[in-house]
Amino acid sequence: MVVISVNDIDRFSAFCQDPRPDVVRAGAARDPHVGFRAPLALKPGDLVRVRFGLGGHMLQNGVAVIGDEPLRGRANDSGFMPLTPYGGLDAYRQLLEPLRARFKIEAFRPLFGQTGKLAAMALQTPEGRTVVPMGMPAARARRQARLYRELLAPHRVACPALSLRVDAAGGVMLCADYVAGITLDKHGLTDPRAMRTTIEWAKRLNDLKPSPALVAQLRERHHADRLIARSWRQLLVGRRGGDRRLILAMLWSAGGLPRVFSHGDLHRENVIVDASSGRPLLIDWDNAGLLPLGADLARLLLGVPPRQAEAWVGGSRQLRLGWVIFTYLSLALRQADFIGSADARYLAQRFQQLSRPTAASQSSPPGVRSGLL
Repeated sequence: MVVISVNDIDRFSAFCQDPRPDVVRAGAARDPHVGFRAPLALKPGDLVRVRFGLGGHMLQNGVAVIGDEPLRGRANDSGFMPLTPYGGLDAYRQLLEPLRARFKIEAFRPLFGQTGKLAAMALQTPEGRTVVPMGMPAARARRQARLYRELLAPHRVACPALSLRVDAAGGVMLCADYVAGITLDKHGLTDPRAMRTTIEWAKRLNDLKPSPALVAQLRERHHADRLIARSWRQLLVGRRGGDRRLILAMLWSAGGLPRVFSHGDLHRENVIVDASSGRPLLIDWDNAGLLPLGADLARLLLGVPPRQAEAWVGGSRQLRLGWVIFTYLSLALRQADFIGSADARYLAQRFQQLSRPTAASQSSPPGVRSGLL
């Protein structure tokens, strides 16, 4: 089921039951009945979002601003919209008001997060283009700026430069260099170079050693921790004996993985592939911290066939073990029909092999045999 909101008001819900064979061909779903119809009366300026009814995550390309043809024609190829007339639309007027007091805005581009909330605003000013996170508390802005200044910049991590902008009243705002390009999720996997480069950067992050003072300021809870601490009951409810034993073994093993510096939210929408160089850049460092080894790569490669993903991950036995654990647990939570599938059997088998440090576990991924355990 999906929920459609107009100008932040939920207006319609619909069951996904219309056939969409193109979605199956793209590998985004196994069941073709994922389409829906929503008869709504809309007017120019309406901000429409479509999200999943249960998890609240946005559908890919699930945000749109309704405009007549003259309005659409004023938006340029990079997605930046001139302040006139777009800045006067109901969807943006109030959002831009506090920014107009600090920046001389010529054009803007709204950037939405996975749940459809406005995450940031890209601004075009006489000085150039910058990205400003929306609604970020001053403490979080300072934390990210310090992380960039003390760790990311000195080690030349592939990410946009971050800086603080302080106004006359003492207000603090985080600014990031704007990068023209597309996110890794839209880049596709037909040319895996950007993905493989991102994987190598994720591994390099694990080798960084933030100072104790910096670690103390980083987030205490992360996606990987929430997956274990908040979701273990959901993972176990209604499972058969063998499935339950497997999940319990994974949860136990996850607690024994080494904690290493990680991005913390490395899904493919948080990687931008630079249009000019093809270089992937990591964005949104608000969840950076010390996470179990392999958690970042599991987040990054979610949705990639496990056999292919493991071939890309490579690395140590512990790294692949962490990737297997967090991939299995994430998919078990997201897909009702995951347990019992070929992907689940593959990951379960690899968990058994990698959790025992034998010569066999260091070999190439095996073929999938029947049976979960």
